[in-house]
Amino acid sequence: MQRQNSLPYDQSAAAEWSAIVLATPEPCRAALDRLMTRDGEKLAHYFYEHMLSHPQASVFLSAEAVHQRLHQSMTRWLREIFRHPMDDTAGIVAHQRLVGEVHARIQLPVHLVSRGARLLKHHLHLSLAGEFSDAQLCAQASTYANGLIDLALELMSVSYERNSQREARTDEAYRLFAIGQNVGVERERQRAVLMEWTNEVMLALHRAGPAPLPALRKSEFGMWFHHKAIAMFEGDSEVEHIVDIIERIDNVILPLLRPRDGAAGEIDRVGDLQDEVDNLKFLLATLFERNQEAENGRDALTRLFSRRFLPAVISREINVSQKRKSSFALMLIDLDHFKRVNDTHGHDAGDLVLQQASSLLLSSVRNGDFVFRYGGEELLVMLVEVTQESALRIAELIRSKFETSPFSLSQGRSVSVTASIGLALFDGHPDHQYLVKRADAAMYEAKQSGRNRVVLAP
Repeated sequence: MQRQNSLPYDQSAAAEWSAIVLATPEPCRAALDRLMTRDGEKLAHYFYEHMLSHPQASVFLSAEAVHQRLHQSMTRWLREIFRHPMDDTAGIVAHQRLVGEVHARIQLPVHLVSRGARLLKHHLHLSLAGEFSDAQLCAQASTYANGLIDLALELMSVSYERNSQREARTDEAYRLFAIGQNVGVERERQRAVLMEWTNEVMLALHRAGPAPLPALRKSEFGMWFHHKAIAMFEGDSEVEHIVDIIERIDNVILPLLRPRDGAAGEIDRVGDLQDEVDNLKFLLATLFERNQEAENGRDALTRLFSRRFLPAVISREINVSQKRKSSFALMLIDLDHFKRVNDTHGHDAGDLVLQQASSLLLSSVRNGDFVFRYGGEELLVMLVEVTQESALRIAELIRSKFETSPFSLSQGRSVSVTASIGLALFDGHPDHQYLVKRADAAMYEAKQSGRNRVVLAP
């Protein structure tokens, strides 16, 4: 539907692009083409040098990303829009829309792109002054450059707006879905893990040795709260209070509690800890009680997260990782020879295998992790707050479980199923599709190289 709606605009934009080109004298177009062929890399360097100098740019861009990928992309873009003769106007228009989609996915502010375009046009005008001895031709070349850059920016902005609106709708749908989970079950689960953490701290206080006390932020409860609950209860005032309590416990109370420190005020500090935990429980209960139970948005067969929420979840995790300087990983899992299960035992048997595979994954990951039905026999896991070593360890554990666990069918039958796993760690790239594609490529390599293995994306 979106593609059909965009066709008239694309055709109009292509006609406008052609009109700008045809209205410009051939010497001016040829001069811009020569300039980009000769100085395109310098102009791209100038663009990103000034872009990176903006304080907001560091959230979306890094010097490494610019050096490895974006500098070359910008050079190609400049040479593309000023190519002479211009023989694929429709393709150029489509490319500007694609660039706008990428900007929307990474939530790159429009004002940063506009600022870069403004500085680029200024630099181009200075460069063109040295290309012409005729002032009129120089002015026409500047008008030509302005027109194409402005139209390219307009095309990007239209695509940016459309995709941003779609992302916002998906993000809101995910939030509503998250709110609608089984509140009673989730409430009891989180009360239990919070109690486990409290008991762990109390036991650590009575053990000998200088080992630090377990941080609430790094506990099962802490990871669930920061990676799931904040999305579930976004906008509720209790969320900020709980964040403050977690930080106060980890940064103020726990550092004063040391195993066997023998300090006179130790009992008072334990009391302070219990008071904060009680406050946390009260705020959490308030959040749960405010939200109604309405289970929807799960995959009908596996009861895992629906794939439609994947962009919203990954985008949130990218923001969390950038703020907290942490990392996460995607694990894309394909059940080996799944078609053989369906062909040999029937589709009902295949459904049973998928349901058991989903249960296996859910029992193998932590509270803060996410498990999705990605499509067909493909499942996707997002592991939060992991290093490369710990992600590989979890992926290998899951692969081993698939290999050694019989999958039950009807009438007492069972079948063996292995899994090919592609693992990709977040490397700072702000586009969530880029990370999914890396995991997908790694999974494909695992299948091509013999199946039943884990492959780490480069």
